[in-house]
Amino acid sequence: MKRSIALLLSASFAGLVGCGKEATTGGPGAVDPNAKTPLVGRQENTFALTTSSMSAKPGGAATTSSIGIKRGTGFDQDVSVELSDLPKGVTLEPSKLSIPKNVSEVKFNAIAAFETTPGDYTVKVVGKPASGPDSVGNFTLTVSKPDTFTLNPPGNALWSAGIKQGETKNFGVSVNRDKEFRDDVTLKFDGLPKGVTVEPASPVNKNGEAEAKVSIKATDDAVEGKYVVKVTGQPAKGAAVTQDMNLTVSKK
Repeated sequence: MKRSIALLLSASFAGLVGCGKEATTGGPGAVDPNAKTPLVGRQENTFALTTSSMSAKPGGAATTSSIGIKRGTGFDQDVSVELSDLPKGVTLEPSKLSIPKNVSEVKFNAIAAFETTPGDYTVKVVGKPASGPDSVGNFTLTVSKPDTFTLNPPGNALWSAGIKQGETKNFGVSVNRDKEFRDDVTLKFDGLPKGVTVEPASPVNKNGEAEAKVSIKATDDAVEGKYVVKVTGQPAKGAAVTQDMNLTVSKK
């Protein structure tokens, strides 16, 4: 009796190999009314793919996942695997997948381009044997928000960067990067009042630098007043970020 229980438990745990979300049953045995179904395991001469959820980050490194296969006794076919309904901007490496008859899974990489829209997507998976019905399933691909950056120019929050007519001031625009964001950022300043210039006009904040240092100059006849200057940071790849900078020009 103990031996029977041990054998049953052993077979049960063996059936957990390749655990994941199971697809429909495919293979010749799926449509064979005489195919036998053992007490533990799959119906003979059948198979089913197994899938797991995965994630990818736009512009980030490739992420790796796998598609497994559960085989019934007698099913020894190679299975080609097709993935569809991928979101725009996501590519797979390799682009063609297959699971040979003596292999339990196939691994692949997903790469999301910068323009990929974040969200949860249902990717369809079809396992195609040489004979018999396909095994059809799906998995969830989560595209997270891309790593980016924020700008912190003087005058954008607690105080207004001020300058007098005929004056030159030096200041820095902080560029705060997310952990995986490593691009250089080129800045530009729009909405400067007449008689006020920023030098350099398009400073570059390089990866590893805390801020971009610039000089703001006002001519003797610069127009007095309070202004909102648009500071835009453009990375080498990906979307630009814009932050307001309050600027006050006062009389000499």
